[in-house]
Amino acid sequence: MLVPLLMAMFGVFAASVLRGFTGFGFGLSAVPLLSLVLPPHKVVPFVTLLQVLVGLPGLRSAWRIADLRAVLGLGPGLVLGVPIGLVVLIEVPPNGVRLAIGLLIMLSVVGLWRRVRLPPHPSRGVTLAAGLVSGVMNGLGSMGGAPVVVYLLALSHEAAVVRASSIVYFLFAAIVTAIPMAARGLVDREVLLWSAAAIPVLLVGSAVGNWAFGRAGPGYHRLTALVVLSVLAAALIGRSLAG
Repeated sequence: MLVPLLMAMFGVFAASVLRGFTGFGFGLSAVPLLSLVLPPHKVVPFVTLLQVLVGLPGLRSAWRIADLRAVLGLGPGLVLGVPIGLVVLIEVPPNGVRLAIGLLIMLSVVGLWRRVRLPPHPSRGVTLAAGLVSGVMNGLGSMGGAPVVVYLLALSHEAAVVRASSIVYFLFAAIVTAIPMAARGLVDREVLLWSAAAIPVLLVGSAVGNWAFGRAGPGYHRLTALVVLSVLAAALIGRSLAG
């Protein structure tokens, strides 16, 4: 029990550092890492609660420079997609969930690598689709960040705007996802205890990530996303295929 616990705390720390640096990536990195040692149906509500906790402190400063038009436009698709993802999470075996998440992340990496570009005000259909895929992935694995990251970066914003928009969106997404999870009984006593125990690790990791963002060049933002997501997708797909 001690080794899985230590690995879980390391996963939380690594994910919070990434999130502090980029504004996104907490669920994207935490879920694959934690899924290596814990079952997905426990990992997802655990990470969702942590996303709420890590998002609240930075909301005020992020709100001032975030692209709120883009964040609000993604909302309807998010709300529609979360229940679909939750059904899949409950009904599909863990390795199937891991494989699906890994493949979706890999598709997002391809989008980032090809530097997909969108006009400043994309069509409602494109925005709805991005929010819907994000919602399904949020319900499925508390990691709907990949399509949203691609969407925000495709708008050609500066790194600071992408980071702030991501912070606002992912806090909203975590709250929207946590409510039906709690209603379905996925947020149990064990998940609450894990969340409370992880708070110090979460805060330290976020502080390290924030410090790094203030000192890194703008080009490192996209590069970090590409490298981390590629590694995590490969690890998750490998774990699912290995059984």
